[in-house]
Amino acid sequence: MNTNIHTGSYIINKLVDNELSIASLDRIMQLTGKTYPELKNSLRILVRDGQLSMIEKGLYVVRNFRDPYVIGTAMLKESAVAYWSALNLHGLTEQIPNIVYLQSIHSKRDKEVFGVRYKFVKVKPKKICGITTLGYGNGEFRITDTEKTLLDCFDLPQYSGGYEELIRAFYHAKISSTRLFEYGMKMGNLSVLKRLAFLSELFEMKGFSRFREQVLKILNQRYTLIDPMGLNKGEFVSKWRIRLNISRNDLLGMIKNMY
Repeated sequence: MNTNIHTGSYIINKLVDNELSIASLDRIMQLTGKTYPELKNSLRILVRDGQLSMIEKGLYVVRNFRDPYVIGTAMLKESAVAYWSALNLHGLTEQIPNIVYLQSIHSKRDKEVFGVRYKFVKVKPKKICGITTLGYGNGEFRITDTEKTLLDCFDLPQYSGGYEELIRAFYHAKISSTRLFEYGMKMGNLSVLKRLAFLSELFEMKGFSRFREQVLKILNQRYTLIDPMGLNKGEFVSKWRIRLNISRNDLLGMIKNMY
């Protein structure tokens, strides 16, 4: 028992010395220079006594650490906070998501940790781009940047917190239209680029002339619904090969409604 207590203190000290609030079993073994059989009982005691919590097999957090974004990205390799969660963190919506959305090329079942629900969205490798970080030290986590967040939300609007809110976010966002086009091409989603080009023209958004020219050059003949989750009805806009299942007036009304 004394050996377990000593080893437990050693584990905690190593985590503190390295400013780690969350660590995998592999990382703990690396820090302590001990094998899992040597650590097993000490880790069990630390969890029992509340000094550590095991949020899933082989992943531990120290007492009272509850940052949902750090925890979420730690649970899935190469993941990033995305979609509605990223919209909120970038200040593009005041709606607070009740789920933390994460994006990765790897799959993982949705789960709940410390009362927070996590949704893991698997995407193709070509859709991974525009990753940055927020926070610092042991509070740092990966997140999609503003341009990539908007593209992701228009790509999978069911994870965006509402289409009206998303359109308003696009209108108010301070973004690079050049980066928006580059990311959109990498993702290979022409439908999203068509929607954004049409909306930028309808809303008379500054700095999007070149973006629209580039999208016009790659248009296909297929008509795309402005709201992909809506009914297949409404005005056809031949210039952009867009069908307006939300009217122009309704779209304009959306951007006039502040948060």
